[in-house]
Amino acid sequence: MSEEHYQIVADKFIFTVKRGLLYTENDTWVKVENRNVRVGLTDFFQRRVGDVIYIEFPKVGSKITRSEEIAQLESIKTASSIPSPLEGTIIAVNQSLTNKPEMINEEPYGRGWLGLIYPSNLKQTLDQLLTAERYFELMKVKLANEMQRSKMESK
Repeated sequence: MSEEHYQIVADKFIFTVKRGLLYTENDTWVKVENRNVRVGLTDFFQRRVGDVIYIEFPKVGSKITRSEEIAQLESIKTASSIPSPLEGTIIAVNQSLTNKPEMINEEPYGRGWLGLIYPSNLKQTLDQLLTAERYFELMKVKLANEMQRSKMESK
């Protein structure tokens, strides 16, 4: 296990959870930067959906509530609505993803971030999120369930 990430090998894939970030049960990550919050998708999410080929964002300046859609993406496997991990105002979106949506797959914890949000209530937001360790444990359960389901379907 690297010092920067928790990781687990499943099948032929390595799934990572970056330490120092906060997470939601819906497979998004959150990083507090001064008074703003950067949001992205986890490695687990991007591996499950496959190669991202398109992404659409709401307008900068939009007010959003927790669980409201902050992005719509399409991959080679599915279309997904990405719920916001917090309530606030969208102050920036990662425009680079419009031309290179595959950055979500290449660097989910780096250049593949989705947006920057000014939260309505930062303390309440932080209280609702999971630590990297807790998310890693949840991800392992989700992964085990998916592998079990996959085995059952292949019989």
